[in-house]
Amino acid sequence: APNSHYHIQDVNRAGGILSILGELARGGLLDTSAGRVDGRTLGQAIAAFDLRSETASSEAKQRYLSAPAGLYSRELGTQRTYYDTPDTDRTAGCIRDLEHAYFRDGGLAVLTGNIARRGCIVKTAGVDASLFVFRGRARVYESQEQAIGGILGGEVQAGDVVVIRYEGPKGGPGMQEMLYPTSYLKSRHLDKACALITDGRFSGGTSGLSIGHVSPEAASGGEIAVIRTGDEIEIDIPRRSIRLMVGDDEIAARMAAQQHFRPAARDRRIPASLRAYAKLVSSADKGAVRIVEEE
Repeated sequence: APNSHYHIQDVNRAGGILSILGELARGGLLDTSAGRVDGRTLGQAIAAFDLRSETASSEAKQRYLSAPAGLYSRELGTQRTYYDTPDTDRTAGCIRDLEHAYFRDGGLAVLTGNIARRGCIVKTAGVDASLFVFRGRARVYESQEQAIGGILGGEVQAGDVVVIRYEGPKGGPGMQEMLYPTSYLKSRHLDKACALITDGRFSGGTSGLSIGHVSPEAASGGEIAVIRTGDEIEIDIPRRSIRLMVGDDEIAARMAAQQHFRPAARDRRIPASLRAYAKLVSSADKGAVRIVEEE
């Protein structure tokens, strides 16, 4: 995908989403026989609308020349501004071929380790390269609200790993979006000095070293429940690993001593409907679907 500094007009001029899919298809990475809602197969759509396709329609080629006019209008299609030529540079242009890709991997990565036995998700496209390997001290919070108070109140310092637990499907319950903690880290200029891990989820607007969907979640007996403030955590994106730097025996002892897997001192009203949901729901790695046992 294009870097974030490109505008949508750049993507449009380069041939749009179907040109991106065309590059993936040329690399043998797509099943082009898949059907689309318009009745075409994916291969047929790429043939008609990929800018590099020999059978691309003239309508498609004209559309990809569309340029910003800098005019304000409430009526659709009231301006006719076009680039002279399309962006067909697949080496250094907006859309690249596989040989000249911005990254060899996608924008997401799955990490596993002793606090995420069934995985967790990091949006690598939003992480500064200097943070791909990070080790810091845990600063533990039992809810998003507690974390916000800690960030804005100055508890969180450079080098910390903010841990927000009991925000997963069962622990939330419901897995609310958590955009505020990462936004507040950025507002305090800590987005490139801290990490954040949670069994909750983020939106596509999240940036920084933010790791979500830790599974199993705390409320399901996941090891994220026994992280303590001051513990060291190591995150290594190239190795796809995340580890609590505590011995296995110590983690096992903490898990055995944990009597209840629920948040401490959290003031949150949970309606009966969500309490019922929490009793049946799986962790994020299972899709947060309800588990109903067979009779």
